[in-house]
Amino acid sequence: MRLGWLIAFACLLGFIACSSPMRAPSPFLHRVPTGVASIAVIGDQQRTSPFEVWRERNTMHGQLVRQMVKSNPSALLLLGDQVFRGDSQDDWMFFDSIMRPVQRAQIPVFPLLGNHEYFGMDRVMLDNVASRFPGMTHRYYVVVIDSIAFVMLDTNFDEYDRDSTASLRRWYINRIEELTADPSVRCIVTCGHHPPFTNSTVVPPDYIQQQYFVPVFLRSPKARLWLSGHSHAYEHFEHGNVHFLVSGGGGGPRQFLRIDSVMHSDHDRYRGGPIRPFHYLTLMRGDASLCVSMVPLDGLYAREESFVVDSLGPSIP
Repeated sequence: MRLGWLIAFACLLGFIACSSPMRAPSPFLHRVPTGVASIAVIGDQQRTSPFEVWRERNTMHGQLVRQMVKSNPSALLLLGDQVFRGDSQDDWMFFDSIMRPVQRAQIPVFPLLGNHEYFGMDRVMLDNVASRFPGMTHRYYVVVIDSIAFVMLDTNFDEYDRDSTASLRRWYINRIEELTADPSVRCIVTCGHHPPFTNSTVVPPDYIQQQYFVPVFLRSPKARLWLSGHSHAYEHFEHGNVHFLVSGGGGGPRQFLRIDSVMHSDHDRYRGGPIRPFHYLTLMRGDASLCVSMVPLDGLYAREESFVVDSLGPSIP
């Protein structure tokens, strides 16, 4: 009975939050930086909702963003689930507050949509997204930064009908082929909210991507890195010559991972416990390599991971 009242109260709060007026938010920059760039990545910044009484409730979202801004990145990628509910004005106001240092520093932001953005009314959600990210004119797109091509996917396939998913796959095949043939692109990185591989005990690996998207990516000699969120953890897998990172440590309630060799489905290169630290990623291109680092939140005494992706193709302007 008490749980029923809690759920009803949470729904009332959600309705009030969605209905309340809000001043127009300041849009984030969408300008592609020039020259050698340092790129930061954050995933899953949503708050724990009022009715998720059994989940972790965190207050370090803003601290992590401020730490990331101090590293002076040239651009920021967001891997989805910026908010708990995409049509909630209150959730977006919280996002605006924690991201204010990014706006002050005038760091360009390139987001993608997670499943939580689709919670609620899509029309309201899309208005909320467009008002903050006016440069994001489509739900999937490509941005090239410092000769690294980021293919930003919308992996919310349950929001697509069969024809739309097939259209997205054709678009992805065409973009990978074009970027592979483009002499100015040295490396291709695919970004999507849902991970094709994860040992999470809460969310499953995405088998649509495993079957229809990952094989396309692995065929490209420029394919080097795949970035995902959704699993609120940090995981590092390798398939072929590609590193698959799950980076969902932006502040959402963390998830337990299967770390027992019998229980987990994929071998995780990161040696950590079942709960992983809050973190962000940094990507920095060298002459013919890409240095990737997982940076934990200050004060957690967690192990940072860094590795180098070698043999990037030559860039021809």
